[in-house]
Amino acid sequence: MEAFQKIYRPEIYNANAAAPKDYQPSLRHQDYSLTCIVYDREERSQLAIAQGQFTEEHFINPYHARLAEWSASFVA
Repeated sequence: MEAFQKIYRPEIYNANAAAPKDYQPSLRHQDYSLTCIVYDREERSQLAIAQGQFTEEHFINPYHARLAEWSASFVA
């Protein structure tokens, strides 16, 4: 997800100043450089689908039993 955000929300990571001790992220702050990226809704949708399929194939399916066991320990 972090990579996805860096690709599609680069203005958050394009800061020109260090974050203060109690940081409150906001796009209203003017301490970042504008990027020349145009957001493509179709491309974003395709990337989200591809990332979901990758996650399912490499993380969820191989560890399904362990994930089910782990998540069951949090049921109230």
